[in-house]
Amino acid sequence: MRIHNSFAFPLLLEEQGGIKRVNEPVVVGVPFPKGSVFDLSLLTLSSPSGQQLPLQAQTLAQWPDGSAKWVLLDFQASVEANTQTIYQLRPILERFTNLSLQGLSVQESTEQVIVDTGKATFFLNRRFCKPFDCVLVQGTPLIAAEGNSLILTDETGQEYEPCIHEFTIETAGPLRVTIRAQGEFQTSSRAALVRFVARLSFYANTGFVEMQITLHNPRAARHLGGLWDLGDEGSFYFKDLSLHVPLRTQHTPRIAWTTQPFQPLKAQTATQLEIYQDSSGSENWRSTNHVNRFGQIAQTFRGYRVTMDGRLLEEKNRVTPSLVIYDDKASIAATIDKFWQNFPKALEAHGNKVILRLFPRQFNDVFELQGGEQKTHTIYLQFSSAEKELVNLSWVHDRLIPRSTPEWYADTKACNYLSPRNQDQNAECLELVEAAITGPQSFFARREIIDEYGWRHFGDLYADHEAVGHTGETPLVAHYNNQYDVIYGAIVQYLRSGDKRWFELMCDLVRHVIDIDIYHTQEDRPAYSGGLFWHTDHYLDAATATHRTYSKAGLETKYTRLYGGGPSNEHNYTSGLLYYYYLTGDPAAWEAVLSLANWVINMDDGSHRPFGLIDRRPTGLCSSTVSREYHGPGRGAGNSINALLDAYVLTRDEQYLAKSEELICRCVHTKDNIQERHLDDPEHRWSYLVFFQALGKYLDFKVDNGDTDYLYAYARASLLHYVEWMRTHEAPYATVLDKVEIPTETWPAQDIRKSVVFHIAAKYATEPLHTAFRQKAEFFFQACIRDLCSFPTRALTRPVVLLLTNAYIHSYFQMRSAEAAPQPDKQYDFGQPRRFKPQFTELYWARKKVVEWLKAVRGIGRHIRDVTWKRQDPLGAHSD
Repeated sequence: MRIHNSFAFPLLLEEQGGIKRVNEPVVVGVPFPKGSVFDLSLLTLSSPSGQQLPLQAQTLAQWPDGSAKWVLLDFQASVEANTQTIYQLRPILERFTNLSLQGLSVQESTEQVIVDTGKATFFLNRRFCKPFDCVLVQGTPLIAAEGNSLILTDETGQEYEPCIHEFTIETAGPLRVTIRAQGEFQTSSRAALVRFVARLSFYANTGFVEMQITLHNPRAARHLGGLWDLGDEGSFYFKDLSLHVPLRTQHTPRIAWTTQPFQPLKAQTATQLEIYQDSSGSENWRSTNHVNRFGQIAQTFRGYRVTMDGRLLEEKNRVTPSLVIYDDKASIAATIDKFWQNFPKALEAHGNKVILRLFPRQFNDVFELQGGEQKTHTIYLQFSSAEKELVNLSWVHDRLIPRSTPEWYADTKACNYLSPRNQDQNAECLELVEAAITGPQSFFARREIIDEYGWRHFGDLYADHEAVGHTGETPLVAHYNNQYDVIYGAIVQYLRSGDKRWFELMCDLVRHVIDIDIYHTQEDRPAYSGGLFWHTDHYLDAATATHRTYSKAGLETKYTRLYGGGPSNEHNYTSGLLYYYYLTGDPAAWEAVLSLANWVINMDDGSHRPFGLIDRRPTGLCSSTVSREYHGPGRGAGNSINALLDAYVLTRDEQYLAKSEELICRCVHTKDNIQERHLDDPEHRWSYLVFFQALGKYLDFKVDNGDTDYLYAYARASLLHYVEWMRTHEAPYATVLDKVEIPTETWPAQDIRKSVVFHIAAKYATEPLHTAFRQKAEFFFQACIRDLCSFPTRALTRPVVLLLTNAYIHSYFQMRSAEAAPQPDKQYDFGQPRRFKPQFTELYWARKKVVEWLKAVRGIGRHIRDVTWKRQDPLGAHSD
């Protein structure tokens, strides 16, 4: 096996919680330069003392030459409190086998899967997601045979058990085993209700278990009239979802607990302890963000309460609890990730049971899971034998996050156009970008305005730009739903700087987007199923539409007709999810990218529509922008192409690449009459820039793969054709605000896209255009920052997002202005442009003409009526 052995790079681990970490399991994705690693077994990890450590490695992405591009690493790290430790990753020439840690083992039978970590043995039921039949620690059973269960209770009190339909071992290595169970909650009569997915991860030489539980309503929403309010017929209502884990003991166990991370456990003698978070605990805890289907707020008190044997012990604002039940022989520790943020939540000890209520019965309402909606929670459990000191799971709320240096991330070229933040000289731009994570107006702080917390809302950004001019008594509720791919922007900034706050922002948002913003159903029309919901409609309150854009309240307050809709090709962002998968290995992100790419293909497939056998042409739904008729460069096609390319690099499935190339050829040509595209109409055509950013991504993909063929030449020539038009016709948006309906700060922020497109075009152009395009890129970058800073609203969410997702490219090319791409392998004749005609085009235009004719007839009728009335009543008695 080949390996390039000239590199070694650091993995930095920083302990900020104030506790010593010993063999803490960590998982991280790291990139490698092209051609550097072909055999992962030759990678070694060394501690600061030089000791070689056990390492588990999995390839997540490959370079075209077959070498590893992104690799997921599992290892166990030890770091002293409040210090930074540096591990070294490097190749060796021979496999190293003299490692003392015994790895995990997995045994399978028809009824069970047995996972032995070396310290604990877990017996998992293959039929029912209890999830454990038995847990042994050093040969001693820790959980009772009865009462171990995951229970869903509906609004009538009927209980359902999780029946497993698919049981797979996703990862099986020496340091981590991850098992996935998927199925449905059913009653004893076998009636299916909703679906679930449970992922359990086990780690070598420990009784620690990480469990992700996803509750999923696969039904379609009814969304009558294109409105997506709570109370829809496709919703599922329930009262409780909880995991019950009983300690096997002959005596009444003792209880130890804490309400905040890194505080010492408080031991108590009691039969019951309940820690219940009812609301966020913020000053705005009764925000209208939390209205139910009746427009009512069900939270009953601010914050959380701790009760013991019916007696109130504590009542404060926000809690991140850990709980241990134990006796002289064993203990079970438990906690829930992001406890208060995802309220309501409850953590309880009842007799010999730990109960983790993900949707707690204490809440003063039923829970509504909308059609196509899901929610994922993460639970942590620790099974231990009797020890001198009880296990405190506080560390899981501030886990070690290994990272390399910004220089390493940039030098690998695994993320295009990346440069370290400390090399960026654009101070004004950096100040605007860092407003997202710094100061009293950071994205974190803005959550407090509308109380962007709770199981459905936490992780999303407040779309404060929609609230400008709002005069209501309460803040306007508006959700951002990852517009312009905030996730990708946060990842880029994290890689550039190493600032952990970007990582936190990214993780919270990813989980929200995957669960709430994606429409998880295949039972709706292809244009909607599997798609991504828009942000809240402009300048309207979300009301009871939650994160699904269109509410009946909007119909009542702003429009009288032509209101409503659903997921749209113009709002489809996958690159952040892709790179989140690279950084974490989270399979849910992998699934989300493919879902959004498949949505593109399905919505364009004419055979899925009524009468598809008559006309099999593509629908055009994935390439249109603003109107059904327009299939030129725009964000509809640009986002579709981007999603398809991301899915291709994940799977190497040719259907995704072929479809992306089909859309490129559909939307642009080297001989297009650009004036006919009306790209100088910013209100309706500004997003053509998004298309050419996606086209640049396609060209970069071709270069990486060494393909300078016909389609490379076609895409390159089309890009240069349009950018040459831009060079003579485009001006900063601040100079043409008279052409737009609402002249906000977002318009000058969009100029950053012009800078990016000129930089990409310069890379693919020859002189003199190369230099001319670089100069234009600099011009539009400076215009963007200057004109944006002239607005007092420059730090609102949307303009800041535009900068953090795009502006870093300018810094890269400032240092690499001469970078140039290869020329096509030969000259090609691309023929003449052919207008794309989507399915039922002729019928559509015929219908449109009929409608126009009927309008004209009605107009003539009204004219005749008016003339008649005037003749009958010359004094105007009938006029209104």
